[in-house]
Amino acid sequence: MTSEQALSISLGLQGPCVIVRLTGDFDYGSAAEVRDRVTQALDLTQPPLLVIDMQAVSVCDSSGLSVLVYLHKAVTALGGRMLLSALNGRCKHLFAITALDRFFDIRPTAELAIAELSENGNPPPFTG
Repeated sequence: MTSEQALSISLGLQGPCVIVRLTGDFDYGSAAEVRDRVTQALDLTQPPLLVIDMQAVSVCDSSGLSVLVYLHKAVTALGGRMLLSALNGRCKHLFAITALDRFFDIRPTAELAIAELSENGNPPPFTG
């Protein structure tokens, strides 16, 4: 018997970063909503700096992984960066067996990811 937990998506800005906190099951039933809402939020910062906090994701299936790959491509095409943070045990295992842990930049906490993007996201002005 499995218990499904509807996905909740929290979006916000912290410094120059768009922060997405996912809670629940990131699967076929929620993937399209995540893709659409996060894609719209990419316009909030230029270039987009995106942190997806996966600490409270209970399940991630191939649909969720597909959305993450899509978002990574969208962010990099716009000259930005995307970091994932706080993968739990189940998600860590999934990323390892699919080799996506080598494709994505993953940080242990959202705070570290935000700090890294905030530091690197605002280069000093050109004084040349």
